[in-house]
Amino acid sequence: MGLNAEWQARKAAATPRGVGVLESFYAARAENAELWDIEGRRYIDFGSGIGVLNTGHRHPRIVAAIKAQLDQFTHTAYQIVPYASYVALAERINQLTPGAWPKRTAFFSTGAEAVKTPSRFPGLRPVGPASLPSTAPFMAGLFWDGFDRQGDAL
Repeated sequence: MGLNAEWQARKAAATPRGVGVLESFYAARAENAELWDIEGRRYIDFGSGIGVLNTGHRHPRIVAAIKAQLDQFTHTAYQIVPYASYVALAERINQLTPGAWPKRTAFFSTGAEAVKTPSRFPGLRPVGPASLPSTAPFMAGLFWDGFDRQGDAL
């Protein structure tokens, strides 16, 4: 696979400097809270990847769920062809979210996408709990489905 220094030189030649990278070693494998670099050194992973801090690397239940999903399909782009697990998870989150009003949930890839998407719809106005700060109308919409196009609650 090569040495960390070799990959570091390749990275410098192939990727822009604007993409910040903290470490100069390259991951080869990981298990629970540990990872090993391509030179075989072991590290405790305090930085972690997205979602890894909650479960550790390669949690058996997550690996099993991924394998089961791969046997069905990888991804259809819900906005093109919907799938039942998306709806079922949204229903579960709606049920667990506090409040006595109807809720709706959408999933996004990034925080930026989650914040920006509602702002693209003209005529939306925030609705929802009066205790929410007026400076966070889009966040209200994200967490409480507080957007209304024609004056009707969604």
